[in-house]
Amino acid sequence: MNLSVFGAGSIGSLFAGRIAYSGFKVGVIGRKPHVTKIIEKGLTVIEEEADLVSFLPAETKFNPKTKLSDAFLVTTKAYDNEIVATTLANNVSKETPVFLIQNGMGNEQIFEEKLPDNPIYRAITTEAAELIHPGTVKHVAFGKTSFGLTSGKGNGFSNQVKNILSKSGFFVKSTQEIQLKMWYKLLANASICPLGTILHTRNGNILDRPSTERIFDAILDEGLALARYLLPEEDFSASREFILAIIEKTRNNKCSMLQDIERGRRTEIDFMNGFIVRESRRYGLKTPVNSAITELVRYIESHP
Repeated sequence: MNLSVFGAGSIGSLFAGRIAYSGFKVGVIGRKPHVTKIIEKGLTVIEEEADLVSFLPAETKFNPKTKLSDAFLVTTKAYDNEIVATTLANNVSKETPVFLIQNGMGNEQIFEEKLPDNPIYRAITTEAAELIHPGTVKHVAFGKTSFGLTSGKGNGFSNQVKNILSKSGFFVKSTQEIQLKMWYKLLANASICPLGTILHTRNGNILDRPSTERIFDAILDEGLALARYLLPEEDFSASREFILAIIEKTRNNKCSMLQDIERGRRTEIDFMNGFIVRESRRYGLKTPVNSAITELVRYIESHP
């Protein structure tokens, strides 16, 4: 089976590097400096026990002549989804599954619109990685990856992808509760990422002060109000413990949002806290803290 990772950032590089190191066929599409180093010296995944170095096909843009893939793992930023979905819609067969391993909510909608007959999966992961420099990514913490079908008809390819990921060292499972898991991940990202970015610190330091812990609780409470309004039958009672466990497990990690700011790139704040603000407004729910947090990150984004 041929896999392609569309978006070789920290998480995309982690998946691609481990898959290639395990002997499976995989290629990546990423930024030029990163791709250049991968071609020259391979893709290095820094692990606790040993570095994994893999040589794999790498390109800066999608080329249908060389990317005849059986499945795509899309790990781009959510704001690039329309470009990615349009590109895939014009070049892949209807049987090709697309796995969205991304932050944010509502990401699958544009793919369902552009590829109405393709199996579209959302994948939620708690793997943590940091792009150290072009060609090298650090595996900060092992986690779990769950995926579930959001549109289209599933086929045997999804089981093959699951098998490849499992044999590449990832803990993977399919789930019928992907919406609930997406909300848990959103609440985690919305609580951790903006605080790490505003404080310019690693995950393990964001709750060091009582004042930031109060902000953390307020962000989470507003997010939970929306989650419980939209999914009244779901259980969110373990959300705080879930997030605290992620903070502890990734305490030495810089969140993806902070990594974006440090590289002068756009963040995904509009797909995290911004999403909570927009959706809450639709239902008459108030989100003063998430609104303020969103504006603060946007300001930092525009004044690097």
